[in-house]
Amino acid sequence: MSTRSEIMTLVRLAPEVDTTALSDANLRIILGKGQIDLSLKGRALPKNEKVNVVAEQMEYVVSGASPVLTANDFLAIDPMEGGVLFSDGSRWIGSANDEFKPVTREWLDLNYQGWRTNSSASVPLYHYLGAGEDNSSNLVIGVVDKPSTARTDGLWVHFLARGVLPTDDTHYFWTGSTTQLVHLEPYEPLLVYYCLEWYNRLIGKNDADADKYKVLYETGASQMARRLPLSDHLLKEGFQPPPYFSRMGTWGSGRH
Repeated sequence: MSTRSEIMTLVRLAPEVDTTALSDANLRIILGKGQIDLSLKGRALPKNEKVNVVAEQMEYVVSGASPVLTANDFLAIDPMEGGVLFSDGSRWIGSANDEFKPVTREWLDLNYQGWRTNSSASVPLYHYLGAGEDNSSNLVIGVVDKPSTARTDGLWVHFLARGVLPTDDTHYFWTGSTTQLVHLEPYEPLLVYYCLEWYNRLIGKNDADADKYKVLYETGASQMARRLPLSDHLLKEGFQPPPYFSRMGTWGSGRH
């Protein structure tokens, strides 16, 4: 995998993108934005982490102040890898077996009135992703009804992570260190396309070229997102996708 310096060199193979037109400092900023965008659109860095369930607590911060996730780099729930699961002590419960379903607050208000004040339950029926009910700016996973029992590692969150941004030109993307992730190496040109679209759109004022790079980037990011799990291959082999696959791309859109 290429270091940040090597990716910068690839971007500057376009003769118009010299240091006069785009400084190294600004190029580094754009590359960082590219990493974040590709982490989401390309599912570059799927992660999972088990967090403790607290008795009588409905919401768990995944982005904001005092998050329950160790690295604090949550971008989105990853339904393709399992979404959010709840442990009852003997098994993991999730929407794949039509339990602990992902819904929206709007759906809860319409179909499960009183959910905010209901008594606690041993196994929650639903979960949601949204702003905290405490009027904070935190992003939370809410479990409904709130659990009646504390449980170590009771909530298993599969999510798309931002990773660590490089702080030195010798660093690799996503690790922010001298450790490389070889499996992401085939997708490095996408960071170049991302930068060239930005340059042509905002600095070069060349929308035609910007559109070409955008198509290259978006197409590549879509292919990257499908690499894990091997959904295309599974479909060709006759496997039916689990329920969460059909919801990919609809999170937060009001569908459930």
